[in-house]
Amino acid sequence: MDHARTHNGSGQEHARANAAPVMIFRLGARQYGLPAGLVVRECMPVPELLPMAVMPPHVSGWFRLGAAMVVVLDLGVLLGERTQALSQPVDLLYRPLLLCSLPGGGQVALLVDMACDVAHPATVSPGMLDGGPQGAHATGQELELKDGSIAFMLHMSDILSRDERMRLDDLMERTRARAALWAADEGEGECRP
Repeated sequence: MDHARTHNGSGQEHARANAAPVMIFRLGARQYGLPAGLVVRECMPVPELLPMAVMPPHVSGWFRLGAAMVVVLDLGVLLGERTQALSQPVDLLYRPLLLCSLPGGGQVALLVDMACDVAHPATVSPGMLDGGPQGAHATGQELELKDGSIAFMLHMSDILSRDERMRLDDLMERTRARAALWAADEGEGECRP
């Protein structure tokens, strides 16, 4: 199913065939996109979130996914739609999470207002093919969707810089240490025969 408008033929069809699909989502009144498959691995409902040792205003909490601890970032706060991350179950009930792969490994979940669709871009700017790997999407590019609306293309480095990721990793390490401390303390407090 094609969700992006074709502007003109010839090389466009070949470029579109090489372009990766885009996950379209909404924050407030604006639509955004992230590469599906390459970045966005899954769209999922919000599970029960646990608090971090320190809660920055853009963090809703974290959850376990197998053995991994995944931080939930409220993308609405990072993009200026909200001032404080949503963390109450009633506020999270109908909001999806985009489970995303981070450059260099690891994952993070992005809280968005609505997951709209997976689109296949109709146009590919020359920089997307010449300046990077084929199928990569240029940051800041506007994608015109089939319904005539526009989605603003994001890149994970726009959402989480290297320094921010290091701070987030440090916060998660503190959270792991705190959980281990409480788990050890619970084990010592048990009555033994």
